[in-house]
Amino acid sequence: MRLANQLYFFLTPNELVSVIQSFESNYTVSYYEAGMFPSPDNPMIPSLLEVKSLGYLTIGDWNHSPDYLLAAPSDEIIVRKITLRKGGYSYSVDQYENPAMAVFKPSGLLTPGILIAGSLQIGTRSSYSGLLFQGLTKIIKKHTRRIGTFYVGSDAEEKLKLGWRLVTSASSPKEYDLALED
Repeated sequence: MRLANQLYFFLTPNELVSVIQSFESNYTVSYYEAGMFPSPDNPMIPSLLEVKSLGYLTIGDWNHSPDYLLAAPSDEIIVRKITLRKGGYSYSVDQYENPAMAVFKPSGLLTPGILIAGSLQIGTRSSYSGLLFQGLTKIIKKHTRRIGTFYVGSDAEEKLKLGWRLVTSASSPKEYDLALED
């Protein structure tokens, strides 16, 4: 699926909490964790601030970082049932069956010295989730400055100046790290 709008960013855990607090105080929003699950039950998360690991990652690749669908509290998501070759089922929560919902991937600290990028993406802005996408985009941009294709928080930028790696994957060569513009 081609995404019409996307935003890439680096925020430290404290910056991320500040952005989410601002977003949630200005918008009525609920979240659903995206991914593959053993059960079709995927409870709504009323606030990302309830996610204890928010801003911290255990895997150094943004392709394996948690994703959250942004929704109105009254929205219901569609969970896809997938038949497994080995038998049984798995249940997918994603944009495939929920194309109007924005997907938020928080940036996160992997280890001291490595900050993994985050993203915000949506296929269409013609839904309430599109309004949420626009609102969160505005708040992220307000708390950051653009470096290359990424929006970078001031604390994250200070860490970059101190030699931290700001990356999409910790296993990528250093020439792929975010670098300050000359």
